[in-house]
Amino acid sequence: MYIIYPDVKVQKALEGVFSFDNVHLFCERNKNVFIELTQMYNVELTNIEKANFKYLIKDSLDNEEYEIEIKEKEVYVYSSTDAGFYYATKTLKQILQCDEIECVYIKDKPDLRVRGYLQDISRNKVPTVETIKYIIDIMSDLKMNHLELYVEGFSFEYKTFPQYLEDESYITVNEYKEIEKYANDHYIDLVPNQNGFGHMTEWLEKEEFKHLAEAPNGIHLWGTHRKASTLNPLDEGSVKLLEKMYADMLPISNSKYFHMNFDEPFELGKDKTKEVCEKYGVEVVYLDFVKKAYEIIKKYNKIPLIFGDVLINHDNVFDQIPKDMIYVDWGYEAEYPFDKNLARLKSAGIKFMAAPATTSWCSLLTRTQDYLENISSAIWHVYKLGGEGVLLTDWGDIGHLQHLSASLAPIAYAGLLSYRVKHGIFKDLKVYLNNYIFKDKKELAADVFMDAGSYYKYEPHYTGNGTVTFYTLVWILNSFKEEDPIQYFRRRMRSNLFSFEQYELLMDFFKQKKKEIQLCEIDELFKKELTHSIEILELILRVNIGYQEKLDVSFRLKTFEEADKTIDKLIEDLKTLWLTRNKYSRLDKSVEELIKVREFIKRSISYYQGGKDETKD
Repeated sequence: MYIIYPDVKVQKALEGVFSFDNVHLFCERNKNVFIELTQMYNVELTNIEKANFKYLIKDSLDNEEYEIEIKEKEVYVYSSTDAGFYYATKTLKQILQCDEIECVYIKDKPDLRVRGYLQDISRNKVPTVETIKYIIDIMSDLKMNHLELYVEGFSFEYKTFPQYLEDESYITVNEYKEIEKYANDHYIDLVPNQNGFGHMTEWLEKEEFKHLAEAPNGIHLWGTHRKASTLNPLDEGSVKLLEKMYADMLPISNSKYFHMNFDEPFELGKDKTKEVCEKYGVEVVYLDFVKKAYEIIKKYNKIPLIFGDVLINHDNVFDQIPKDMIYVDWGYEAEYPFDKNLARLKSAGIKFMAAPATTSWCSLLTRTQDYLENISSAIWHVYKLGGEGVLLTDWGDIGHLQHLSASLAPIAYAGLLSYRVKHGIFKDLKVYLNNYIFKDKKELAADVFMDAGSYYKYEPHYTGNGTVTFYTLVWILNSFKEEDPIQYFRRRMRSNLFSFEQYELLMDFFKQKKKEIQLCEIDELFKKELTHSIEILELILRVNIGYQEKLDVSFRLKTFEEADKTIDKLIEDLKTLWLTRNKYSRLDKSVEELIKVREFIKRSISYYQGGKDETKD
């Protein structure tokens, strides 16, 4: 018997090998726990004497724990909870796929309590209900139990603010309830999620709320100007806004948790709160606002989760963090110090989770080596230190141009490893991806998708939270905020340009990946998504090498012209692929990003055709 999932703890083998024809089932719990069996057999409910499958309550087992005893022609399933019975059925589902069933005794439960995934639905892209259900199906097979739909701006139906809602750009209350029921039926907790401190740009752009900005004119950060994004925590109006936002979202949720986020309040202490922060400390001002939000949240009987980037380096206020609050430490690089951070939180008696990354954003195809290391580190250290669990994050920075298929391997890896924390999961990951996600009879797709995410190995240097190729796109877009976009871009790219050899290697790599994907026997949508992402990267790579001043200008002009010929098709393909999995949402905003690239390419052609002085700064 080959166990496809690596999550099964087989206690001992029993004597006997046999096969099943029909399932006569007796169950002491509700039918949802064994519904998976009906996809494989004709299930007949009967009394305990006639049943060959017996689902029996065993109170001594923990939550989500189960036992399976497969004897010749009989299967006994034990648990104390519906979730335990459900996970037992998931295990049976993969065992029963074998032609011959070996008798065996299994006692099993997950290694982490919380095994979660966060999907960003707020940066232009709002998935359809069907897409979210597809994600839930995958999570369910992986025995994950926690889902968050990240909300900033107006991607949720705020009943108090209907004037700010745009058609097809948000999850309605009825859709949320439908998704929640579907998730709960699959033993997944849909945890409400809403930012309310940083990441408030869309709110602060509205005339009604502009006065609540910490820095109304925004700030200069990471080489460009950023709009106001942080609430003024000293303004009572900020608290009143949170009261209204929370009142719209929290009462409709059945979850006992709420993710308040509160990450990256970039402007805090730089404008209206500067004097107070200098006097008392940024951490004190921050925590004071957290406590005000906490009091509102507790009125709804929710346990808050909070991202930990602000307070992690301020041990002096650790003892003031509410004891029931769960601190979510996030970091997205292979070397992120989950070990040190989580140990400090444990020592302070703070409940904690770790939040690694799919790395799909700012890369389009993920950064494979980074997410494998990052997810492994997060899960192993939570496991060793007794944390609450893991929350895999999947963001949509810079227009959410990546496709869902890019995130499937990281989701699967996090799901497999968070349920069974052990070495060697990587080999099981490929088996799972090929058999359950891509369903590729040739068993190539897992390698193709994961290898495509290693393209950054050919880049000039490593860069954090993204790839050099993708950041070429970022600098193109940022250049439109400047008086002279071409010169701004040239300055930014001085240390980020490919050599001709690197350019050729990466273009050859992309060409090979596109050939390989056509060999896979998988859904055409997967093929189109991967190909589209590669072709966007090829486009940006041509712009990058076009600014390599060591090369002949005629060659560089040719690369710009090649890029110019392909971009219109890429824009149209983006529209088509977007609408296969998502609402229209803000597709036009993401299309605008590629339209800017097209404009930048035309400016570049004009610039170099004019024989401009390339030594000019």
